[in-house]
Amino acid sequence: MSVAQALGVRSYRELLSGSEARRVISWGLLARMPMGMSALALVLLVRSEGGSYATAGIVSGVYAVASGAGAVIGGRLVDRRAPAPVVITYAAAYGTALAVLLALAHERAPEAVLVVATLVAGVLAPPVGPTIRMMWPAMLPRPELRTTAYALEATIQEVIFVVGPLIVAVLAASISAGAGIVAAGVACIAGSIGFTATPAVRARRPDPAHDRHGQHLLQALVPWGIRRVLMLGIAYGVAFGAVEVAMPAFAEGHGGRSLGGITLAAFSGGSLIGGVVAGAASSAGPLNRRLQIISAAFALVLVPPLVAGSIAQMAAIMFVAGLPIAPSVAVSYNMLERAAVPGTQAEVFGWMSTSVTIGLAAGTAAGGSLIAHAGVHASLALGIAGAAVACALSFTADS
Repeated sequence: MSVAQALGVRSYRELLSGSEARRVISWGLLARMPMGMSALALVLLVRSEGGSYATAGIVSGVYAVASGAGAVIGGRLVDRRAPAPVVITYAAAYGTALAVLLALAHERAPEAVLVVATLVAGVLAPPVGPTIRMMWPAMLPRPELRTTAYALEATIQEVIFVVGPLIVAVLAASISAGAGIVAAGVACIAGSIGFTATPAVRARRPDPAHDRHGQHLLQALVPWGIRRVLMLGIAYGVAFGAVEVAMPAFAEGHGGRSLGGITLAAFSGGSLIGGVVAGAASSAGPLNRRLQIISAAFALVLVPPLVAGSIAQMAAIMFVAGLPIAPSVAVSYNMLERAAVPGTQAEVFGWMSTSVTIGLAAGTAAGGSLIAHAGVHASLALGIAGAAVACALSFTADS
């Protein structure tokens, strides 16, 4: 084992040895499970009540965009107020919004009504992720330990997006299509209650530096370092969306559209493993240099999918292609923390979620159009282009 790996293993052990950090991480994981459950749950719900796939797609997309935008609003509130009451209020409102959405779907409400209800539910998703990332500097004073925490955060997100759909699928098969929505609401409320009951969250107070730095609407976006990482997030999102929409289309020509799930699982699995390993790089050079290396690697590993000739080959290639994702997210979180104006940290992390969501929506839409008019390779090429833009942004000056 290398010195860096040994330090990384020690950092993970030290991070998880603290009961407070473990509680924050575990309850935060439960509270955020709807992130991985909602897309499939909404599609299954709409279809089970007679809605078309077009309506299901619109509802799912609206939820994703709304939750991304809501992360900024929630993050700003967490920066300005004690986070515990903010998160628990959001959780109660979110659970109510999901109950209303479920009732409307069962009543076969018009598409426009479902879209509005979904929009409200997405905006009300509790800002648990931004809150956790904002808390790490106070909970973990050592920079290398925070790097490990951010790597674990990126890994947890992959766990959520792998496990969430599986839970929904099992519930839909064994109970009903609406059970996934109910489970998402229960997980969010229970997780938020546990999360806000932890001493670290209850003790957190707004940063007084916020008032000293002003309160204008886009204060959090003033530093160039923040804007650069957010633009990089959009570019990464385009790459994710274009590649992910290409997988079912590739599978359709190699045995069946459903086999695309295997390649997407491999993509997420690679990212998950990459995130775990990223913790071992807690002292492996300056953040900017690490981002440059990882971004360049991501652009390069998106080229081999162009030559895959079977599902097995594509799955292996996509596993490798996923390896740089979580590490790049972890480094981005670290850079956002360091560049953020004091008192705007949670909002900045909310902006990161929004930027990736915007890119993902654009990449999925553009990739789908390219597949329809020019084939799968065109969408994969768009993914490479998005990753290349992200790489170029990583080489721009810090200020």
